[in-house]
Amino acid sequence: MCVASADAPLKGVPTLLEAVAKLRTEREIELVLVSKLAPGGATERLIDDLAIGDVVRTVSGIDDAELAELLASAEVAAVPSLYEGFSLPAIEAMACGTPLVASRAGAIPEVVGDAGELVPPGDAEQLAAAIAALLDDPARRTQLGTAARTRVEEKYSWAAVAAQTAAVYESAIAAHEGRTD
Repeated sequence: MCVASADAPLKGVPTLLEAVAKLRTEREIELVLVSKLAPGGATERLIDDLAIGDVVRTVSGIDDAELAELLASAEVAAVPSLYEGFSLPAIEAMACGTPLVASRAGAIPEVVGDAGELVPPGDAEQLAAAIAALLDDPARRTQLGTAARTRVEEKYSWAAVAAQTAAVYESAIAAHEGRTD
């Protein structure tokens, strides 16, 4: 499992760590946390308090290609944010075809659509259950990964965004030309 996140409270990493602690009692699990943690900070302390340091690996300072490789290799990606204005981490995981479990918070539901599993923000039990369900269902992971990749290509690729922007300009020009001032 993988998550790319800033080490900030709104990103929901504590919720994910609690979910990982629960999951590790039921199965083998590894979390790769792509983040630069504050030395001795709250996240490091929580990893120690939950005794999950042996299943949580942190990575930082990687380039885009390394991030894409890491996300593409994960069985599941998580975006447990308590709020997001857009969610680039969700788009990055989806672009790699990685099945996603994310919080139903801020703009995440609009970004993810039906191409991921959504859970209530801050609910470690629901997050753990959704991750476990995906880990236990390879066909669902494949379905979500394919849907995620397709959604990114259709809505968030450079070509899709350029086409949408051009359409807005064309509509504005047509509306302006139709004016009688």
